[in-house]
Amino acid sequence: MTAFSVLTRTVTIAAGISLAAIAGSQAADLNAIKEAGKITALTTANDRPNAYMDESGKPTGFEIDVCNYFADKLGVDLDLGVIAWEGILPSLTAGRADIICSAVNITKARTETFDFSVPYSRTNIVAVVPIDSDVTGPTDLEGRVVGGVTGADGEDIIREIGGFKEIRVYAGLTEVMTDLIAGRLDVVITGDIQAGAFIKQRPEAGKIVGKPYKTNFVGTPMAAGSGELQAALNEAIKSAREDGTLDALAEKYFGLADFTSTLPPIGEPATFN
Repeated sequence: MTAFSVLTRTVTIAAGISLAAIAGSQAADLNAIKEAGKITALTTANDRPNAYMDESGKPTGFEIDVCNYFADKLGVDLDLGVIAWEGILPSLTAGRADIICSAVNITKARTETFDFSVPYSRTNIVAVVPIDSDVTGPTDLEGRVVGGVTGADGEDIIREIGGFKEIRVYAGLTEVMTDLIAGRLDVVITGDIQAGAFIKQRPEAGKIVGKPYKTNFVGTPMAAGSGELQAALNEAIKSAREDGTLDALAEKYFGLADFTSTLPPIGEPATFN
């Protein structure tokens, strides 16, 4: 078995579904996963360089390689589906997937609903602005039209900071950066990794200004009660840090050296700031 044996499928979830609307939580069963010979996962494939579609239309990126590593360590194949962000976490609760491969931030609220692995990645939250902008950083939003991707790297942070004139929420980074380039936004709040990858491809798109607002740690979520799978993934993450896999993948996709030095010590859970 290779670490890159992926069956890709498209998943459709009814619009408007919420975590509260789904009764109960179907925990992932590690023994059942091994008996089936596959672990079922979901990604948005709309978050370069974490997860995106390659030229052949298949998901690729840092997150996809990490999940392939997990599958390889478990001795199973990765059955990977593509879905919009809005349906990802509800799909876990409904038992439609065992894990998520889409750079999910570990937040206090989410840990009350889901089990998470220890962190294997992180995102610094930054402000991206037009080249000629006078915006000084992520907290300089007073009177600005601000855009961000739905979730903890964008919309949630913008609302936390406050002071903006208007907030516009997008499905993916490409969409929000397109509006920044078009002059429809004054500021984009997003992760440094995603912003850096976009600006590298299109230097005219804008610039990152100021210091990061905060750091979000990334882990693999699974339905509550998936203790055995959680322990197995934690062990795989420990291995990936010790054997250099995570640093190699970060160098490949993010262009960052010694990436794991920015994470909590091996085996320790995420902290919230």
